[in-house]
Amino acid sequence: LSERARPNPAPAGYQGCATTRALPSPSPLSGVAMRPLLLTSLLALLSCKPDEGSGTGPSPDDTAGGGGDDTGGEDRDPYDVAVGPYQATVRWTAYGVPHIVAEDMGSLGFGMGYAHARDHFCTVMDQVILVSSERSRYLGAGEGDVNVETDIGWLAIGVRAEAERAWFDIPEDMAAGIVGYAAGLNRYVEEVGVDGLPQYCAGADWVRELDHIDLYSYYLALSLNASGAVWVDEVGQAEPPSPEGVQIAPPGLGELEHLADLPLGSNGWALGRDKTAHGGGLLLSNTHFPAEGERAWHESHLTIPGELDVYGASLVGVPIINLGFNRHVAWTHTVSTNPRFIVRKYELDPEDPTRYLYDGEYEAMVPTEHTIEVLQEDGSLGSFTKTTWRTRHGLVFNAPAVGWNTSAAVAYEDVNADNNELIQVWLGMNRARSLADFKAAHYEHPGIPWVHTMAVDTEGNAFYIDSARTPNWSEEAEARWAELYEEDFVVSLFAGYGVYVADGGDPVFERQTDEEGPGGEAAPEGVVAPWNAPQLERTDFVFNANNNHWLTHPDELLEGYPLLYGSTGTGRSLRTRMNAVYLTEAGADGPAGEDGLWTREEVEAAALGCRVMSAELLQDDLVGFCEETGSVSLPGDGGTETVVDLAEACAVLAAWEGTCRLDDPGAALFREFFGSADFTTVTRAGDVFAVPFDAADPVGTPNTLNLETEEDRARVGQALAEAVLRLDGLGIALDAPMRDVQYLAKEGERLPFPGGSDRDGAIQIATWAGGASRTTFTEMTRAEEVNGLTDLTTEGYAVNYGNSFVLTVAMGEEGPDARALITYSQSMDPASPHYADQTAVYAEERLRPVLFEEADILADPELVELELSHPGG
Repeated sequence: LSERARPNPAPAGYQGCATTRALPSPSPLSGVAMRPLLLTSLLALLSCKPDEGSGTGPSPDDTAGGGGDDTGGEDRDPYDVAVGPYQATVRWTAYGVPHIVAEDMGSLGFGMGYAHARDHFCTVMDQVILVSSERSRYLGAGEGDVNVETDIGWLAIGVRAEAERAWFDIPEDMAAGIVGYAAGLNRYVEEVGVDGLPQYCAGADWVRELDHIDLYSYYLALSLNASGAVWVDEVGQAEPPSPEGVQIAPPGLGELEHLADLPLGSNGWALGRDKTAHGGGLLLSNTHFPAEGERAWHESHLTIPGELDVYGASLVGVPIINLGFNRHVAWTHTVSTNPRFIVRKYELDPEDPTRYLYDGEYEAMVPTEHTIEVLQEDGSLGSFTKTTWRTRHGLVFNAPAVGWNTSAAVAYEDVNADNNELIQVWLGMNRARSLADFKAAHYEHPGIPWVHTMAVDTEGNAFYIDSARTPNWSEEAEARWAELYEEDFVVSLFAGYGVYVADGGDPVFERQTDEEGPGGEAAPEGVVAPWNAPQLERTDFVFNANNNHWLTHPDELLEGYPLLYGSTGTGRSLRTRMNAVYLTEAGADGPAGEDGLWTREEVEAAALGCRVMSAELLQDDLVGFCEETGSVSLPGDGGTETVVDLAEACAVLAAWEGTCRLDDPGAALFREFFGSADFTTVTRAGDVFAVPFDAADPVGTPNTLNLETEEDRARVGQALAEAVLRLDGLGIALDAPMRDVQYLAKEGERLPFPGGSDRDGAIQIATWAGGASRTTFTEMTRAEEVNGLTDLTTEGYAVNYGNSFVLTVAMGEEGPDARALITYSQSMDPASPHYADQTAVYAEERLRPVLFEEADILADPELVELELSHPGG
């Protein structure tokens, strides 16, 4: 139950009525240890909804919200909004791309919501149920009570309460777009009926009419992907130790390992006029996101004549373009690894574990009681009540390896909590008519939650900024943290996973606010202001591949930024180095040709060329070692030995072109060699490399296969021999092309999927990411894992993560020239003709045309047009 007793809407198309249900007396949860249960006889409320319209039935005089209401919204109901009237034209071209034209933001949102619902409604609905803390109510407690913990966690985080509170802070046009988007989603469900939805949610009782607060809650939750969403279950678990000092067991360090390896990435290139053949900007957007779930992309083209004309991709359910281009600028994002939260570790009052020491005085944590409904096995509803606890810095959570005991508790301080600039900054980018406008969007609305940004304009300027919200510590706090790192085991342990732990009782760690911006912009509280964030503008190129800002350009290293932006002068990932090689390699055989000036076609060829950095550093040395060695003896059980003849492997590796392209035999063999468990330090000298990292040559070092000692040679020989045996044991030929062994599964059909791994140093990624989606449904499963470092299974390489939306666009006086692809295709509906069509194109290792100009849209032989309207009221 939410903090305000909001009725639960019935599914669109019929009325629900308030009913009473007798709740059972047994606990609604199974296997819950040490949780205080409050078993009550609650009423299950179902709302009575009007059949007509898509909103909450406001009067015609109501507005959508936003616009800086004079009363601050205090006297207005955020649910009392105008829905419609709307008029939008949706034109679908090849591959299911919708081009939406409307005269206002509300109508544009209406058309966009309808178009997106055809492809991803189930995912949007599922995520709304998640962040509205309704999974237990519809799906039961879940295995290990996971749904209960998640529901309590999201209630404690309070995205819905924040969405209600902040609704009238949203600019009026953007608010209208969100209301319209909800109406468009509902319109689609009204047309097809709940039973006509895709198999994932057809007939589901958790499908209901959506409203703008549902959506805005979801957007706020998206901003927490690298912070609050990480700890939502642990917030739901957190509980003070009992009077006897017994605590709930904390999660293991595996939770930190998962955090350090979130399945999010990308490559972004912004090429300026000094590096392009046409003299304008040239962009590569090469995103690496999961192939299913809430982080899937949806491609569209949005137009309000004379006001907005923007093309690109949006995360599912988002009513604006997240990355793409208009007629003036093109931009992309890559995930930034800076911390979005600070963990605070507190010393507790020995007499009361809910009191913590701050600046020499004990303070009481603030308890909040939350109650949720839980579906029982007999179909009835029970209830569960849980108290969560908050310090002055944030929510207490059941921290990995630490938990909550009688001497210490842990909370997290989230810089993206209440991030209400999120939609506004993207709207500013969508509308930008120059690079100056584009920068201003970041400065005026500091709401980028967790990504780097790269952009180009028609004049050939290239721009990079890491404006993602980053905690703002003073120099004194940085110095004190460095001391804690040496003194406190927990601080150093968590730091190894990229998590910063601070003394919760030390005021030195309070976040500071910067001075106003160059144009008088107000600095955001407690985070580094965008004008002080790492950024660089050049006329040749800037790039990012998820490492921090330092190597944005090899000739202009970015240094001197705050500690929390990460280390500089240290080794970069092999994928970052591969990107840099592409961008700096010169000569007739280089990717930009003899003139060194990139065309859009050359960028596409590079993006899909699948060169592998580890191979470029090691292949020649490995072939020489292989041919010299001949065979390797591997110890077996009971003192036996297996002699592995390497002759075939040597020949395959010698003939291999060093890529992960689908038809380059040898890629699987090298991937299994480099995926040896003995090769742990793949970014520095040691197990693999002989030449250490040199900060003066960050692109070229470390390098050279480490064959210096007999132990080193034995390690290399064993890795190669084990790779041979591993493939032989699965019946995979050593020269098998990746086309035969690597695939994306669509309704049981295995479609070839090109790419390699981040670990190997490919920029074109094809891997498996466990837990890549928060949805309750998934299509993609895989066979038994054989090698976790390479994702090899008994049936080859199954893919559910990697290259996702790939875009190349040249910006110039003649207008944008673009090609793109969603590698897993536009729709998640298996019945859609656009469920796998682009995946088939990707198997041909190419992109497809982008239709942006009106003449091209009208000339498309697959054009389908629909006029959509909503009467309003």
